[in-house]
Amino acid sequence: MHTLIQAIGFGIVTASLIAIGAMGFTLQFGLTNILNLTYGVVMTLGAMLGYLVDSVSGVNPWIGVITGGVAGIAATLVIGKGIFPFFVRRGIGLLQVVMLTLGLSLVIQYTIAAIDHGNFYQLSFFPTGPTYHFGPIVITGTELIFIGIAAFLYLSIAGLLHLTRLGKALRAMSVEPGLARSCGIPTRRIVNVTWILSGMLAGIAGIAYVINTNTVDSYSGNDFIAPVLAAAILGQSGSPGGAVVASLLVGCATEIVSAYGGSAYSTVAGFGVLLIVLLARPGNVMSELTKKIEFTV
Repeated sequence: MHTLIQAIGFGIVTASLIAIGAMGFTLQFGLTNILNLTYGVVMTLGAMLGYLVDSVSGVNPWIGVITGGVAGIAATLVIGKGIFPFFVRRGIGLLQVVMLTLGLSLVIQYTIAAIDHGNFYQLSFFPTGPTYHFGPIVITGTELIFIGIAAFLYLSIAGLLHLTRLGKALRAMSVEPGLARSCGIPTRRIVNVTWILSGMLAGIAGIAYVINTNTVDSYSGNDFIAPVLAAAILGQSGSPGGAVVASLLVGCATEIVSAYGGSAYSTVAGFGVLLIVLLARPGNVMSELTKKIEFTV
């Protein structure tokens, strides 16, 4: 029981990291209707550049987190505004879009690997802070901060979606993009905001993940994408709240498997949860993809 409680505590920490990434993915998927598999390499870019800024400059380590978010925004805008529209205008289909994002993901991933020669880098620049004990659960100050960051980001996104005109327009576009466009909603602005938000969240999730694992390499984002996808799919597209709840389930499941089976199985557990979600709800992804008649890029 002691081990189980500790695993749940670690699961909450992991869930906060997953939730940051899952909220970005579900916002992007919910609006654009694109199952964007480049999301993992965007997290990798955020992690790598955040690490480089801090390891080279030696500035405040939180600058690395900001750099990760900015890198995620830049990479997402290049992909979302520079590449996707080119293919969408030529009538690309659902399967072709998935293959396109998979191909882009592999190209970017192996380009990063070629540049850094596939090296692993140890993160030593980020302080863990004091240690807090909640019964058998032990959490560092940095982990508590990331839990707080995840909660803050969720509340901010929920407030944006439900309390602002921009958020209401975004929700309208995610349901009926054609009708929203005919009603005079500035669709280009809404799409740009969505790419920026999702890119920022991907970059922050990437750097937060490698800070938690203390290592970074060219495959870090792909190691983390499975639980992010599982949480986003389980929580349903376009629902940040659903993504957060699903992240708690995925994070706890991952850490429980790790506690009883070994840390080597934590990544496998992420893919296992994703597989279970797909088996339990095989029509969920396709129903989300086909509920709209167009891609919104």
